[in-house]
Amino acid sequence: MTTEHTRRRVLRTGAAGLAATVGLGTLGTAAANRGRGDENRRGFGRVYANDVLWRTNVVKVLDERPDPEDKIYFLHDGSGPIVANSDASKEQLSPFVSESAPGDQDWNGGKWTHFSAKVTDIDAFNEDAPITNDADVLDADYIEVELGRPGFGPPDYFICPLNGRA
Repeated sequence: MTTEHTRRRVLRTGAAGLAATVGLGTLGTAAANRGRGDENRRGFGRVYANDVLWRTNVVKVLDERPDPEDKIYFLHDGSGPIVANSDASKEQLSPFVSESAPGDQDWNGGKWTHFSAKVTDIDAFNEDAPITNDADVLDADYIEVELGRPGFGPPDYFICPLNGRA
């Protein structure tokens, strides 16, 4: 009976240890990739809105532009998210910037229309980083904004709630 008790304890402890290891591994991967864009369209981590960093995840891809909509700007360098560019400021914690957030009168619950925001001058970007609100994106002469995705990043239209501060 002592052997079974010990065996059960070993199995229970081993299972708990395995679960903790898998959980930490997942957390480590998520932490390493926060806000870097998720090509599988399931989520992308974090979004700046009104100078605050929010948690988020894509819950549904839409076939057409939502009305009403929330505009989201995807900062990139033409080949990937700006946060993946080794020359870009590490202060930029997310490539995504929203025009609104929960609590704003114009917030529509995260019914996003995607706008490509191409950074054309990394040095100028680094001087201003982090870019944390839509006015900074739209006012920067080194960021080219146009409707739609640049061929990578989130889909053109999607639902993605902001579900708490990051």
